[in-house]
Amino acid sequence: MRRLATLLRASRRALLLALLVAVGAAHVGSPDAFFDGMAGPYAVRVIVRPPQVIPGLAEIVVRATGANAAEVRSVAVRPVFWSTGAPGSPRADATTRVEAPDPTFTGRLWLMRAGAWSVQVIVNGTRGEGMVSVPVGAVATGQLALGAGLRVLLVALGLLLFAGMLTIVHAASGEAQVEPGAAIPGALRRRARAVTAGAAVLLGLLLLGGARWWDAEARAYRRTLHRPLDVRTTIESDARGPLLAVAIVDSAWQRRLIAPIVPDHGKLAHLFLVKDGDESVLAHLHPTMRDSSTLTTSLPALPAGRYRLYADVVHETGFARTLTDTVDVPAATMDAPLDPDDGWARIPLAPAASPGASVPLGDGAVMRWRAADSAFVAGRETTLAVEVLTAEGAPAALEPYLGMAGHAVVTKRDGSVFVHLHPGGTTSVTAQAIFAARDRGDTTAAGRLRAGAIDAALHGGHLPAVSRLDFPYAFPSAGRYRVWVQIRRAGRVETGAFDVEVRAAD
Repeated sequence: MRRLATLLRASRRALLLALLVAVGAAHVGSPDAFFDGMAGPYAVRVIVRPPQVIPGLAEIVVRATGANAAEVRSVAVRPVFWSTGAPGSPRADATTRVEAPDPTFTGRLWLMRAGAWSVQVIVNGTRGEGMVSVPVGAVATGQLALGAGLRVLLVALGLLLFAGMLTIVHAASGEAQVEPGAAIPGALRRRARAVTAGAAVLLGLLLLGGARWWDAEARAYRRTLHRPLDVRTTIESDARGPLLAVAIVDSAWQRRLIAPIVPDHGKLAHLFLVKDGDESVLAHLHPTMRDSSTLTTSLPALPAGRYRLYADVVHETGFARTLTDTVDVPAATMDAPLDPDDGWARIPLAPAASPGASVPLGDGAVMRWRAADSAFVAGRETTLAVEVLTAEGAPAALEPYLGMAGHAVVTKRDGSVFVHLHPGGTTSVTAQAIFAARDRGDTTAAGRLRAGAIDAALHGGHLPAVSRLDFPYAFPSAGRYRVWVQIRRAGRVETGAFDVEVRAAD
């Protein structure tokens, strides 16, 4: 029985890891990039849906928002690859305006290689031109399958071409050798049949060779599919308390084939632990590098159990990535000293939140759910919105938390979706600064950012703190989700959580 229990636990871990590795680049199961911010004088919301295959077409939606939205006249979009920068990129493509309450423009761009891209959004209107870059990680995550109807059609056309080729060979080696209307000698008929049979064998061998070539190309493409870096997570004993160690053991990292990590919001990594099974616990921690391959952080007094681990990092090329794993956390015997920006909370699951639902915070304030949508639909753009009120019901004074007004984490109950959001969307401020520096030529010959560019990435572009927070997002699939929101008040990180139900699109 003990062996059976061990096998069941191992099988469950393997299944959970299979869900965790269903990732694009940054985040898990949610590859679309969202940006809310300014393109020069114009407020815009940008959604970039990267392709599943590379090369492939990315879909871009740009919506003008704010008081001067009606002044926007046109939008163009431009793909910029990290290694080429803006000088080596194609000219911008015009977008098409679509019918919508707000000025909305759509376009498509070819992303020809896997890696770090930036979509430049160029907005023109009565106030002149404005531009913003939206970083996007492009990776091949799957192969497009032929539909049943198309497969049948291609087989039928192939058989028709095969029969047509044999008919041509038979005619060319038989009746084409005699005068029109003349009888075909028996010897010539036999020769035509023999030549046709030989042609059938030759064409069959060509078809077989083509099928093997096709299969070889498909296997070669599958080897290029993106997969997460292989990591190994352990709990170590430390005099100050339990220590979480995440070692990157992937051969590509060990061989230095992947660019180093740079800080994002002042931290080398943003590590999240979500209690597996009930999702009642979230910890947001900030590990440091013990060596070139190992991230370590102290652990708070979390409830014992299995946790899903997600660690967001940004490479110096601007490519954002989420490291994933699972780890069994033992019962803590002491509280370890934590980073001042670390925070964790235990909030039991609840029914789906309706507008106006609230969660108490540790200092007497409350976090209220004010999302406009009461029923969320998979794939439909929305805004996850909250506000923080004092015990008296007045807008609460929030402090900047890691350079942002707040942070949100969206997880799906089965572990297949994880995304880290800011009021500005999913894009990394550091990645935006890296691409801006790259376009200015602020790199060395080896492609590494100079210290000044990294400093700009760490301290530029932060949003002011407010009491109302809006997070742009679109749930990728139907199911039960939990939305965690973290803010800072009086120097303390506070956490709220709301459960939502997402239905499938009609």
